[in-house]
Amino acid sequence: MIKYWILIFAALFALVYPLQAQLSEPLPFMTTSSPVAARIVDYEMKDTVTAPAALIRLPNRKIAYMVRQNGRLAPFFLKAIETGYWDTRYEKETNYDSVFADMKEMGANTAYVMLHWEDIEPADNRFDYRFADEIVAAAQRQELKIGWVLFLHAQKERVPTLNPETAWTFHLDDRDSSNYTMQWVKRDGVLYSNIRDILTYGVRPLHVYGHKEVFYRIRRMLYNLAVHYKDDETVIGVQLGNEEGFSFLDESDFNPVTAELFEEWKLKTNKTDYVQFKKEAIDWWWQQFTSAYHEGDPYKILSFNLDAGQAEAGDPERVRMTGTSAATYADGNLDAIGTMFYKNWGYKAIAGIDHRYNDSYNYKLPILIPSEIGIGHFNTSVNFRHFVIHSLERAAQGFGVYCYGEVRKELMELKPVRDDLVGMFEAISRNEDIIYEGLPGPGFVRCEVGIPGVQVSHLNVDGRETLAMVYFPEAKSFADSELASMETMKIKLDCTARVSGTYKIQVYKNGENINDLSISLQEADSESMEIKDVRKEDILFISVREHFPLN
Repeated sequence: MIKYWILIFAALFALVYPLQAQLSEPLPFMTTSSPVAARIVDYEMKDTVTAPAALIRLPNRKIAYMVRQNGRLAPFFLKAIETGYWDTRYEKETNYDSVFADMKEMGANTAYVMLHWEDIEPADNRFDYRFADEIVAAAQRQELKIGWVLFLHAQKERVPTLNPETAWTFHLDDRDSSNYTMQWVKRDGVLYSNIRDILTYGVRPLHVYGHKEVFYRIRRMLYNLAVHYKDDETVIGVQLGNEEGFSFLDESDFNPVTAELFEEWKLKTNKTDYVQFKKEAIDWWWQQFTSAYHEGDPYKILSFNLDAGQAEAGDPERVRMTGTSAATYADGNLDAIGTMFYKNWGYKAIAGIDHRYNDSYNYKLPILIPSEIGIGHFNTSVNFRHFVIHSLERAAQGFGVYCYGEVRKELMELKPVRDDLVGMFEAISRNEDIIYEGLPGPGFVRCEVGIPGVQVSHLNVDGRETLAMVYFPEAKSFADSELASMETMKIKLDCTARVSGTYKIQVYKNGENINDLSISLQEADSESMEIKDVRKEDILFISVREHFPLN
């Protein structure tokens, strides 16, 4: 009887004081496993979740992100600005309260902050979150969320420090003046096998992720990072790797450790193609890394960021070199597609991720949250606006803009760029309820513009609320100066009812509300309105909300 009561007490104690999950043991290379993704919580169960953020399956089956606000999980559409290294980290005594207050003033709700492995683990198994915690505290004071952009590698521009060649993670296996924990490269017959030479040559140093000394330490670091911020309401997610990949030169990798991994892969898979080896290795490593993070925090989301969107665009050389492609997001067990949209590659990247995810963006992981939409010097104004619209029309759960250095208040020459971002954030905020919950397609009302070359895309929430987005795809073919010299036009917007009702319609041009009206429509009836002074570079949002059905 005593034993019986001991068992009952132990069970009750476990419910009240659940044990902290433990990091699983590392698996041998290419061992088959079931990767751990972020949990998806049914909408009806969201109030039972104590985590500060979670993926929620809405009643319309869309997967959306929620964060804790006033004690309860609430909808959160991510509007982020990336800090950038050269805009904050390398400035002396950066005032992050000022930076984050400025972002908040522009309409952002999230700061993407670049963080290196060595920032939180400056020495082997010595974790130090003082710098990261200071960033989090500053963001919390400004009521801003933080998404970490976690670099696993160093860069040729002497990042994360002026002396990255001293980073301990590249010296876990040093032999004969070579660093065996990093990927070696060869060009014109010259082999570069240590970090100092690679930095001098001008290539970013990447780890051999499968080296046993690197592999288990990345998993340990990610688990530690997850646990440290698990209950933090400011940190909402992590981008696991920034432009990471297998390599970035066509003549790589010549590290003997990599050669051994290739031979092991051939034996285990009965395959022989080195390019396929790169792809399967990257996918497997990222599955293990994401699983390690989610063993520490099963709710906050992980994204990824491939190099300039070129792999998603299907560029053969980029795919061959890096082992990544549009499929990497799903095959690598990411929770979010953190693709990058820059100029011409961005449009090709959209086509690439559409080909892979068009039927699944909204209903299963990974969901779409582009991490970098270039602004200012990195994109024309039209490119920026179009990439945001391309994200919204696919029912993305947010996006990030690169970067703060292109929109900060004191750079008066970039004020038009800042104003463009502010206007876009404002337009989104005014229609955020539809954008957050909406699915592609028209609702009870369809909007059309009878001019060749005009694109009208719709999001709707259970039919009753619709957001139509109107833009001119051909505008991307013109320079900003050419567009500015074109005459404005009048367009006729036709609103056709699929369901009878009285509807409130609001029109926004580049974020500014320019028209409000209420119309009553019978089924299949149309009402037209004229919108004046429209330029080809403009973006129009038309929100249609049902007041009440007609008798």
